[in-house]
Amino acid sequence: MKTLMLFAGGIFLAVACAVFAAENPTISLPGLEIRADGSISAPGVEIGPGGNAQTPGAAVGPGKVSAPGVSIDGSGRVETPGVVIEKGRNGGEGDVIITTDGGNINTSVSKQNLFVKGDHNALNGSGHVLTLTVQGSHNKIELHDKVDRIVYQGDDNFIKFPKGDTRIEDTGKNNLYQRF
Repeated sequence: MKTLMLFAGGIFLAVACAVFAAENPTISLPGLEIRADGSISAPGVEIGPGGNAQTPGAAVGPGKVSAPGVSIDGSGRVETPGVVIEKGRNGGEGDVIITTDGGNINTSVSKQNLFVKGDHNALNGSGHVLTLTVQGSHNKIELHDKVDRIVYQGDDNFIKFPKGDTRIEDTGKNNLYQRF
């Protein structure tokens, strides 16, 4: 008899839930709402039916993440004020692009191209640099690991880097370097 009553109670509960769901396609709990379209809402968070998520100051969508001062898109491009990292070319892990002016920058690369487009920067770098391209002027750059190639396009830059088979191309003016 207990089994029959338990079975009947289960049936009653299932029917009651089905009727409730048909009348109200939203499930609400304190601080949480789940909608029939798959979207979810909680204090400070909204997740849409397509998987887009938003919180104050941050958003995640198909192929894009953003937060104050940082943006990552579907192509793998990462952008912060003064620095951009783009998808790699020529077998590298990505290009690091310094666009700031007057910065004191520490960076680490791993088989990446490094571009310095800004002016008056002090840059300290580690890791294997495929090509360092200096397009800005009055930069002081010290690299601690292997550098395959240096291309000077700006003027009045100084680069210090380890001894090795580094190729140097200089189309700018008054650029200096020191091997250590």
